[in-house]
Amino acid sequence: MKTNNKGFSLVELIIVIAIMAILVGIMAPQLLRYVEKSRVTADEELLNAIYSAVVYASYDPIVLDDPNAKAIIDSLVTPRTLESIMTPAGNAYAAEVMDTLGWSDLNQATYEAMLESAHESNCEIWIAYQGGVQNPIAMWITTTDSRGKRDTSHSGTSVDDIGINICIK
Repeated sequence: MKTNNKGFSLVELIIVIAIMAILVGIMAPQLLRYVEKSRVTADEELLNAIYSAVVYASYDPIVLDDPNAKAIIDSLVTPRTLESIMTPAGNAYAAEVMDTLGWSDLNQATYEAMLESAHESNCEIWIAYQGGVQNPIAMWITTTDSRGKRDTSHSGTSVDDIGINICIK
């Protein structure tokens, strides 16, 4: 007698589905952490691009010849938002930063649309001159943290504020 057994039994299918459920349960948290880490990395890369543009503009001779731009650079000893360097309008410093970044303006809506990690709608990028040759400027994003989570408790505006070490910087 010839039997024609082609296919899987119900027990075999249940075992395979159970194994897959266990694997998904193990892998899902790892994948979520990876996604959050990649979003924070994207924000750090955005900050690096802004940092490079700000440092480049700070040493540009054309920018340094503009008295308004020179005043902005000198005022960076006190933390300022990225948006605030656009005042006064038309200064060479803001123009050079925007040109280097390829942006039309430096307002909050422009960079907020580029942020990948979780953040509050009122997040800001802060800049402060901290001295030194290696890292002359400190930059950080408020209302988010280095794990990519929303964190409104660390929206510090001071380089010495403990929250900055938790913010994306």
